Amino acid sequence: MSRDSILPELNVYAKGTKAFFVDEELAWVQAVLKTKSVDEAAATVAMTFERLDPPADSGAEPEIYNFEASFDELVKKTKVLPPLCNPPLLEGIDDLTNLSHLNEPAVLHNLQVRYAMHNIYTYSGIVLVALNPFARVPLYSQDTLEAYAGRMRGELEPHLFAISEDAFQGMVRDKKNQTIIVSGESGAGKTMSAKYIMRYFASAHEDSSGSPAKQGAAAGDSRNAISRVEEQILATNPVLESFGNAKTTRNDNSSRFGKFLEIRFNERHAIEAAFIRTYLLERSRLVYQPATERNYHVFYQLLAAVPDAQRARLGLQGCTWESFAYTSQGGSGVITGVDDAVEFRNTGDALGVIGFSAEQQQQINALLAALLHVGNIDIQGASERVGASIGDDDAAFGHVVALLGVDGTLFRKWLTKKQIVTRSEKIVSNLTRAQALIVRDSVAKFIYAHLFDFIVRTINRSLTGGDIGGSPASFIGVLDIYGFEHFEHNSFEQFCINYANEKLQQNFNRHVFKLEQEEYQREQLANWTFVDFQDNQPCIDLIEGRLGVLALLDEESRLQQGSDRTFAEKLYKQFAAAPPGRVDPQTPAAFFRKPRFGADAFTIRHYAHDVSYEADGFIEKNKDTVPDEVQNVLRASTDSLLAAVLGGEGDGSGDAGSGGGDASQAAAPAAGAGGTGGRLSVRVARKPTLGAVFKHSLVSLMETIEATESHYIRCIKPNEAKAAWQWDAPMVLAQLRACGVLETIRISCAGYPSRLPIPDFIHRYRPLLAGGVALGAATSVDEYRQLAQRILQAAFSESDRFQVGLTKVFFRAGMLALIEKQRVERLNAAATSIQRLVRGHQQRSLFLRQRAAALRLQTLARGVLARRMLRRLRDTHAALVIQTAVRGYLARQFFASTRRNTVRLQALARGFLARREFNDLRRTHAAVALQTLARGYLARCRFARDVYLVTRLQSRVRMRIAKRQMREILAERASAAHFKDVTYQLEGKLMTLTRQLDESQARVARLNEQLRVAQAEHQQVLQAQDATIQRATQQLTRRVDELERAKQQADEHSAELAAQVATTQAALEQAHRDAGTERTQHEQARDELNRKLAELEAELQASRAQLADARAQHQQQMLVLQQQRGAGDAAANGAGGAGGDKQAASSIKRSDAASANRWRAAAGLSATGYDMADSSGASPPQRQPPLTAPAAAAPAHASTQQTLSHRRPHSVDQPSAGLDSGASAAAAAAAAAASKRATVGGDEGRTLARMLSSLGGFGGGNNNNSNNAGVAAIPEEADGDDAYDAVFDLRNEDEVRDMLAHEDGLVGEVLNELVGDLQVPLPNIDAEYSPPDLLFPAHLIGLCVIKMFQYNLARRIDRLLMSTIARVQKKTAAFESDYTSAFWLSNVFELLSIIKTSMTEHQSSTYEYAESERAMNDGMQYLESLLSDIYFGWIKDLQKRFGKLIIPGVVESEALPGFTASDSGFFNRLMGTGPRESTVKIENVLSFFNHIWRTMEFYYVDQAIMRQIMSELLCNIGVTAFNNIIMRRNFCSWKRGMQIQYNLTRIEEWCKAHSVSDATRNLDRLLQLVKLLQLQKSTEQDIDIMFEVCDLLNPAQIKKLLSIYAVSDYENPIIGPVMNEVTKRAAPSEKVDKILLDTNDLNDQVLYLTARKVPAIETYIPPEFRMPRIRALVDSQTDILYDNGVDGVDIDGLDLDDAYAAYDDDDDHDDGSQQQLVHDASGY
Repeated sequence: MSRDSILPELNVYAKGTKAFFVDEELAWVQAVLKTKSVDEAAATVAMTFERLDPPADSGAEPEIYNFEASFDELVKKTKVLPPLCNPPLLEGIDDLTNLSHLNEPAVLHNLQVRYAMHNIYTYSGIVLVALNPFARVPLYSQDTLEAYAGRMRGELEPHLFAISEDAFQGMVRDKKNQTIIVSGESGAGKTMSAKYIMRYFASAHEDSSGSPAKQGAAAGDSRNAISRVEEQILATNPVLESFGNAKTTRNDNSSRFGKFLEIRFNERHAIEAAFIRTYLLERSRLVYQPATERNYHVFYQLLAAVPDAQRARLGLQGCTWESFAYTSQGGSGVITGVDDAVEFRNTGDALGVIGFSAEQQQQINALLAALLHVGNIDIQGASERVGASIGDDDAAFGHVVALLGVDGTLFRKWLTKKQIVTRSEKIVSNLTRAQALIVRDSVAKFIYAHLFDFIVRTINRSLTGGDIGGSPASFIGVLDIYGFEHFEHNSFEQFCINYANEKLQQNFNRHVFKLEQEEYQREQLANWTFVDFQDNQPCIDLIEGRLGVLALLDEESRLQQGSDRTFAEKLYKQFAAAPPGRVDPQTPAAFFRKPRFGADAFTIRHYAHDVSYEADGFIEKNKDTVPDEVQNVLRASTDSLLAAVLGGEGDGSGDAGSGGGDASQAAAPAAGAGGTGGRLSVRVARKPTLGAVFKHSLVSLMETIEATESHYIRCIKPNEAKAAWQWDAPMVLAQLRACGVLETIRISCAGYPSRLPIPDFIHRYRPLLAGGVALGAATSVDEYRQLAQRILQAAFSESDRFQVGLTKVFFRAGMLALIEKQRVERLNAAATSIQRLVRGHQQRSLFLRQRAAALRLQTLARGVLARRMLRRLRDTHAALVIQTAVRGYLARQFFASTRRNTVRLQALARGFLARREFNDLRRTHAAVALQTLARGYLARCRFARDVYLVTRLQSRVRMRIAKRQMREILAERASAAHFKDVTYQLEGKLMTLTRQLDESQARVARLNEQLRVAQAEHQQVLQAQDATIQRATQQLTRRVDELERAKQQADEHSAELAAQVATTQAALEQAHRDAGTERTQHEQARDELNRKLAELEAELQASRAQLADARAQHQQQMLVLQQQRGAGDAAANGAGGAGGDKQAASSIKRSDAASANRWRAAAGLSATGYDMADSSGASPPQRQPPLTAPAAAAPAHASTQQTLSHRRPHSVDQPSAGLDSGASAAAAAAAAAASKRATVGGDEGRTLARMLSSLGGFGGGNNNNSNNAGVAAIPEEADGDDAYDAVFDLRNEDEVRDMLAHEDGLVGEVLNELVGDLQVPLPNIDAEYSPPDLLFPAHLIGLCVIKMFQYNLARRIDRLLMSTIARVQKKTAAFESDYTSAFWLSNVFELLSIIKTSMTEHQSSTYEYAESERAMNDGMQYLESLLSDIYFGWIKDLQKRFGKLIIPGVVESEALPGFTASDSGFFNRLMGTGPRESTVKIENVLSFFNHIWRTMEFYYVDQAIMRQIMSELLCNIGVTAFNNIIMRRNFCSWKRGMQIQYNLTRIEEWCKAHSVSDATRNLDRLLQLVKLLQLQKSTEQDIDIMFEVCDLLNPAQIKKLLSIYAVSDYENPIIGPVMNEVTKRAAPSEKVDKILLDTNDLNDQVLYLTARKVPAIETYIPPEFRMPRIRALVDSQTDILYDNGVDGVDIDGLDLDDAYAAYDDDDDHDDGSQQQLVHDASGY
């Protein structure tokens, strides 16, 4: 720096400039420049500053700061100018490196501002600074965790989840292992941060495949399901916290060990294992705790919650933490807000998850209890000569021996004695009491350290599945390491901790330096040199060098007479021999100081602070040994857990945790290396010291970190009192220096600390160019760089203050603030000019308004006087008019009253006469009806009486004849000669009679079967009858009763015959006559039964014929009535009727050419609905269904077999050829009637179908006349396409039923033609499609299902519906096209509506339809499930595609001119090679809406479904945009709020235009959030307005939004009283309020829609579809009903008036059903 460069820097210090000054209490304070004096001749400068925030004492004067310096002092930097404050725009920024003035006080102030706004996370380059809030904050919910998953670092607000996601993405993207280093002093929140990081990895990417356990968990539809390994990883936290954490003066949950968790991932990036390494467990805490501190948590948890059943066995009855020496030294056994009993249960549950059984947990409790009793062992010994001893009645010693399972005698011996091994003998000597206490405490530390290592080993075996040494595909390490410690008394533990921090700081400095150089090289900056930084390698060499502190400590520890004093003297001799002024600053000796006081202390100059260590205790702690004799006693324990704890080999997980496991095992191989024979040797293998073990572990850790990509989280403790949201600036500043954050800034400031993307720089600083710059002035990257160069040259005269890279502009320290000041000055000048012009315009406008007002006042006064005179004249005239009107009104009222009374009297008289005449007519009509009924009843009675008398007469005559025959038989018996002739034939006759008896019984059985069939048929006929034909049914019932009586007579006759056979056997002589008589009688009875059966069948056929005739007559009458009504309507309409008929005819006819044109138009469409280039030659689709000819199965009958003839059915696309031009008028009328019956889709066809359905009912045609059943077979010579040209002729209901019941080709046509091979028509403006054109699959399938239900074919219903549903589900599973999804969504809903309509109208009367009803209900349930699958699957696909449009189209789109936000989005800033205007606009969002809406309209999707789909999309906008805005600072600004408001208004207008405005309630919270961005936020009154206007937002959301609000120009930061008031209002509900909105999880939703009522089934079949069976079924519904009539019961006597009334009711019902029902979607 030269003297010439001083003046430009001094120019920055203008009046009103803010700067920082050192303060003893607050570290740094802000002051404003009041006066400045620069003497260029004397080369001096003097400035006076006044403090901005004076102390609270109102009477105190503001503090004044004076700064005086010469130019030479400034050049030599013996004096430094006061650090400048950053502009308000940058206060509270989320990245410290983006500050324009990057200095120590600016960093501290920015962190303080963010902490006051309750933002605890801040970036500092690659470091995340985390401030402990000492309060619960809603930043770690599952919604927040999911919000950061998949997001790049910097896209959302700073968070440790962002660091975790960055590490995960780096592992996936770069295929490199990652490490997250969490450091900080005790109480800064390291443990909680590491816990949340582990939770993030275990939960954020839980959907990753590759983990069998995870896949099994996902199958249970649990949103937060995690794998077993992930659950175990989370379970390690409570276990390690209980055994390794303790309460200290600085932290209630201080971690007293270091931990490196290695989370291992497989090739699919799913967690498969984990591994934990621990470092330097603080063993001394077990036996000693300072005041107000506690021992490890697990001891207090054990004493608080151990079950009573175990207390006696553990010796803990009536014991508390005050009962034991190891837990009561600190005097504090309770932590406020912590329940040790609950924590003990949590620890036990976590041990169970890790793999410890209940028995092992009890054994661990026993070891812990034993350690408590060890501290209570009373070691006695008055003098060194007497030696130490333990009383025989020591209860604590007894508990220890029992719980540890050791030999009490040996244990007591070696606790109070020691053994010295010489070359020839062993010498045992007594220990003093002090030495025995040391041994006792060493035993406790030894056991606890090995127990801790054993738990860690068990955890690792559980986390790795036993494969501890396996190599993972990739891993992410989480290092929870102790921070730099500096206490009043520092010992060996603090020395090791600070040594580890020195190594980590060196790695951190090198990493930051490397990234800084890579940034410059990547941007191809010219004229720059490598940044140098101060390396702390000499300090590290001082500690770990060849003759360093650790080496000298190990040397002294191995000497038998080594002491702490001699260790300190060696340090002085090695490093403090030379005077301080003559020491090379780059040597280790420069970092060592000998204190003035204290003979055994030394000071090391660490990177963060000079720390003085007391050498007292270093040797003992470094040795960390227990006498071998005591170890042998413990290893010989009968307790299995203690043996496992002490005998387990180290695995590297706890090597630095205790030093006991590996240190003791390392010496085993060389135990007797120097001995020969029986002679003892003193050459014992050297055990590694604790310092050496820690150094080895630390070197291994650094190798692991250096081989991975590092991420840094620096935890800061904001105050010593652990008070919520309190700020201790000096304490925070010391930690910032210690954790390396300021070192990062120092390295950055040595180069170009400030940088901006080129497009952002041009956008913000383009006003600095003369004349300004248009936004579209540059189009390429080079042009943008040149434009940036021009702006910089206009702002700076020296080119070394900036550099323009490829994508960014780099500034020297302070230059960004200078150019920002120039911009503000330029804008202020422009604002002043604008104000001058505006105020002049306002004054001129005011004068013109005043002059116009004077003229207007004069005009008004004159007008008032004129109107007053006019009013008097009008009042006089009005009085005359009123008098005239009143008199006329009174006269008219009198006349009207008289006339009204007269008319009323006449009406009463005429009404009385009319009612009397009507009553006479009604009585006459009733009498005629009664006479009709009475005469009919009498006639029936006479007929019944005649039948009865004839029957009686026949019985008498037959009886007389029978008596005559009996007398003849008796006469024959009297003849002896006749008896003699037949004696020899008796045996033969007997056999014949027996055979005839058997035949008679067989015939009786057949008669019984025929009777059962007749009864069943009669029952079916009775069920199908209506109330008007009961008389015919009663006649059939009487005939059946006669048949039953005849059968009873036959049974009695058979019994008599059997009795006669028995009599004949007894008396051979009389048997001949009896047998002959019985044979004659039997033949007569058989003939009589056959005759009666024939009569019954004839009567049954006659009844059917009568019913068919009556039904045919009724149909003819209905047709005549309808034609008469149609003629009356046509006559009423006049000439318009002809046009309507013409239009109806055109709508009914569907020509082949029109259909072919539609298919050609559909084939020429792309997926977006636009014509393709090669669509001119498209042809209708040619379907080639399989040739499945139906079997020509005509059921056999006793008399005849029939086959159906082939003929073309009447249809709209194939008209009948039976008519010619010469046909008569009657034939033409018949053909027209047939054409009307066959026409589908027309009004006449629908009306007739409704009329016939009302007459036929359900089950009316269900009969089993097999002689009329059959399906026409395709001729044998028909093959290829001819098989599909064959036509099926179904002439009656039996043939229809047979085809539905047995024809598999019908199901094949449905599955192939209507579903499988169907090509979905695409929208095209060249062709119009009506509902029958697009919904014909649903209607045809519904027709088949309804007919099957009518014929009670349950199995066929199941097969057809299940096969159709499966085929549709397979066709729509991929959701490849919106057209396919909308088409089948509409058809499935239509089919469901058809089936539900039919089931609603059907009233079951018999149990025979139970199976069919069950099949229909099951089918409806499966259809509802299929409809739900298509709906939700399509919605998910739409949301997936639409989600990419929401942020750029709704939030980032800047469609409103004049309010362009300076931040154009995170990705543009990240990649920013140029100003990339977003290609996605709000128009793209509306185009997406239009596409979906028009698609659903085209395919006639139900209106309720359409509205619900749009509601889901709007809900997706509301949730996604809301969560992104509230998590991203660059979206929270006033200008951005204006843009979003405009975009949402466009969406609301679209919804209103499409009648879905009700769905916009899903945007209410987003609208209020945007409104909040635009409200004033400067005063406390504004807070009331915010909470009143934004009533849907909870206080936590308002607080979060204000805490990240990015102030614009001329806005003040939201700090001080405003933020404090918001925080106060949010505090009561902050624990329950959620910041993020819940996402719309479709997996938990159910579709609630009401099926519409379908008035009629449209049986339209496109002409290009060759479906002979379905065509035959469609045509049969008109041909059979009108040509052959309907089989049914006799309807003789049906009143025609009742039929007309039924038709009228049905017609009214159909008219009402034409209106579409309102679908209830509110429950969805």
